Amino acid sequence: MTVVLAALVGLAVLVNDRGMDARREVAFVDEIRIVLQGVEEVSAGFRRLVGDELRFISRDDFDVLMNRLSEELGAELDRFRQIEAPESVTAIHELMWVALGSWEVGLADFRAAVTAAADDPTGSVPVDRLGGSIAQIRVGDLVYARFFSRATELAEDLAVVGDIPSVSFITNQRPLLNGERLARTIRSSTAMGVRRDVAILQVVFDPLPAGGLGSEGEILFPSTERLQFSVVAGNRGNVDQKGLAIRATVRKEDGEAGPSIESPGIDLAAGEIGSRAFDPIAVEPGAEYLLTLKLTVVEDELDAEDNIWESRIRINPPG
Repeated sequence: MTVVLAALVGLAVLVNDRGMDARREVAFVDEIRIVLQGVEEVSAGFRRLVGDELRFISRDDFDVLMNRLSEELGAELDRFRQIEAPESVTAIHELMWVALGSWEVGLADFRAAVTAAADDPTGSVPVDRLGGSIAQIRVGDLVYARFFSRATELAEDLAVVGDIPSVSFITNQRPLLNGERLARTIRSSTAMGVRRDVAILQVVFDPLPAGGLGSEGEILFPSTERLQFSVVAGNRGNVDQKGLAIRATVRKEDGEAGPSIESPGIDLAAGEIGSRAFDPIAVEPGAEYLLTLKLTVVEDELDAEDNIWESRIRINPPG
């Protein structure tokens, strides 16, 4: 009889413990569902931004929207931190924690990458940053998919009323399938901020330099009586620029002014690169010159320093 009573008491304790665990699990599911309803609204706002609004949204509105999305997601993270998770759901709890953390980091990186792409219309670094931020958000989606499967099974076992939201920040949205395509969308939008910036990118000589530099940094050329050069210019802004001109001035080392010539006008679309060839100039073997190239400074130019290229050049003597 004593053995039977002990067994009944033990069974009652196990049943009671299991009942308490089940109640804790039900409370956990109910609380995370409330959190996830808020996260679902954040993800919907992000999908609308990328799918429709990013093409025409202004910089200020973009900042306001990203601030709001980040703050709302942060608020849901704070709520999630306060939820007590029974040991029986530790794995599920950790999956959701990783998903929320990945989304939080991804949104912050996405905002920074979009701004960088808008301000640097030709660089590859912002494109890489965009790809990285998208990958970070995708990690959150993938981890959440595993969480969703396990959490849904738990809710069904507990007969919890109400569905757990199926959250995804990135679906099959074409702009997010390719970082370069997304960068083009951002860079083509003047609403993200009008940027005017042109620059001299390269100077190509004929004949080619002899190799190396002189003792004072001058470019060395083989012996010749004529020197021709082409100037490569680029539009680093997001606004088309027309009628740009490049003026070349050659001055001998003794201060004697040489020719000052101007290239034909050049039109550059946003992000476009173009070149202009100058007619050959007469030079003397053994002489040294200062070559200065100046590209038109456009209105509200972001960086006018790269509109000037200047270097000393020396023509080697015969033999």
